[in-house]
Amino acid sequence: MSVLLRVAYDGTEFHGYAPQPGQRTVHGVLEEQLYELFSGVHVEARAASRTDAGVHAKGQIVAFEKPLPIPPKGIVKGLNGHLPPDVAVLAAWEEERPDGAIVKPRFENGGKHYRYRLVHDRVTDPFRDRFAWRLEQPLDVERMREAARGFIGTHDYLAFRASDCQASNTMRTVTRVDVQVEQASTLHGRAVPSYVIDVEGHAFLKRMVRVMVGTLVEIGRGHFEPDAVTRALASGVRTDAGSTAPARGLCLVEVKWPGPHTQP
Repeated sequence: MSVLLRVAYDGTEFHGYAPQPGQRTVHGVLEEQLYELFSGVHVEARAASRTDAGVHAKGQIVAFEKPLPIPPKGIVKGLNGHLPPDVAVLAAWEEERPDGAIVKPRFENGGKHYRYRLVHDRVTDPFRDRFAWRLEQPLDVERMREAARGFIGTHDYLAFRASDCQASNTMRTVTRVDVQVEQASTLHGRAVPSYVIDVEGHAFLKRMVRVMVGTLVEIGRGHFEPDAVTRALASGVRTDAGSTAPARGLCLVEVKWPGPHTQP
């Protein structure tokens, strides 16, 4: 019997989700509190997405096998009572495979939804800029939308990954890239444009979404033409794509999960 958690976190002070010796990670914090909750028994926490350092999440899915018969509501209450303020468990539920196999969220999810936030403002806002990329110049949204259509479908994303990405297969399927403009309020009461880029797909390479966003920003600034997306996909050359957008603007909004789950 596997227990699944839906977890939210502010990634600012974390070196990503995955464990790293000597570094504060979401994985490390969760396993530490699971160890305490289950009276000193080690529990392996498996996540759907290994978010990078500084990337946030509202809908991370984590699975583990519980060594003691604590009900899901008790797990939520027990973890949230001791987790640091930048991590919260939003829900817990149990799932059992007919063959008794453990649940592996990274391989069993139905896709992921990421959201990237940008804001056009010359003034720093410490309450906003922790979760957005602040730009001092406006973006041409229509050019970005035209370019975004080039991402849809199955393509080779060799040009849109980190230099240290270890994936041997760089083919990925992207099902949605939307660029929207909203109005955001500043500390001084001014209204400034906020840009929201939603990306959905079945799996992503290391830093792939951030390079996609960086490319769209270069197009919105007028530095690249809208066909830069399709040209970079065709060439596979990293320099044909844009820079890697800062981690702080990216959030894992949802991991699509096939089974039902309950709220705490």
